[in-house]
Amino acid sequence: MARKSSILLFICLTMLSSAASSGNIKLAAANTETTKTKDENNSIIYPEELKRILTDKKSSSFVLGRSEQGRKIEAFFFPGSSDKKALVIGGVHGSELSSIEVTSQLVQQLMSNERIYYSVIVVPSLFPDNAETAKQFTQQIGDVNNIGRYSYPGAVDPNRQMPTPGKSFDDEHELDHVGRKVETENTLLLKLIEEYRPQRIVSLHAIRDINHAGVFADPRTDHNSIALGYNSDSSLAVSMAMYIYQSGGYIPGNQLIKRPTTLYHKDPEPVAAGQFQKRNFKGSLFSGQRGGGISLGTWASTAIMAENDPSKNRDAMRILTMEFPGSKRPADYKTKAEQSFWQRQIELYAAGIQNIFLQEYFVEEN
Repeated sequence: MARKSSILLFICLTMLSSAASSGNIKLAAANTETTKTKDENNSIIYPEELKRILTDKKSSSFVLGRSEQGRKIEAFFFPGSSDKKALVIGGVHGSELSSIEVTSQLVQQLMSNERIYYSVIVVPSLFPDNAETAKQFTQQIGDVNNIGRYSYPGAVDPNRQMPTPGKSFDDEHELDHVGRKVETENTLLLKLIEEYRPQRIVSLHAIRDINHAGVFADPRTDHNSIALGYNSDSSLAVSMAMYIYQSGGYIPGNQLIKRPTTLYHKDPEPVAAGQFQKRNFKGSLFSGQRGGGISLGTWASTAIMAENDPSKNRDAMRILTMEFPGSKRPADYKTKAEQSFWQRQIELYAAGIQNIFLQEYFVEEN
């Protein structure tokens, strides 16, 4: 059953502190909080507040909104040296706690060194309720039960709730490609993307079979799924993977030693520019099509042509999916040696985003 949600969408501007304590992100306290809703069950994003963040070009934290259970969904903005914009998202699957660790580490790294080309918004934990559920079962993090992956019994996969490729998000009905109600947290994400309009996105995940860990690119297409060319997307993903590998990171899924690839092992092969690009609409195999639908990678990498509202038209966004090896946090491992090793992996995956993805590599044309 679709959940009824009341979205409190507000942005609280605060300045980031110049340093971060170990394992925690320190922020200056917000003096004011602005809330404005259209009605009880819907809210609007504040383009004027987001515009102010981008205009001021100052490192800021803000609250994207509240989860279904009322937890704050925190976000962080860091200005770049160009007019290009990026978005980094973690915790789409709350069970994949390592993805939240990577995005949180990225925020700490950017606090210490903000020398980036792309301005970026980082959302460390998109589904905080799900993550809290996973944390209650530390012995089962990453196992086949997927505790925390779904928001409630019978819920749809959070990464399979996107609109029809080539179509914009319908703010009024808030339905996905299959006609299901989009969850609160994904509604907030879709509205942020609509207002912010990033050129590139990294979606952080974790993968149970660590041999498939890596950085993967979704092929961009026009609104009719006609391929636009895959070389630069693939090159960017390989560059990130190579940076991680050469720094001592464990990233076998890109097969850098044999024949580098940035194709996720379950996705159709990329085609040449001008040809029809097949997509994976099935996802994970679960009863009731819980795992099926459109992923963020498919929807974001497809251009939008909105006949009824041209203001919603946009180019295909470059989107990379980063699959961290395993869902556990460093603290979830038993020995100090294991904890040290996995903490280093967290740092390297975050550094790959900061030093390659957010820098002047394979820049999108205007």
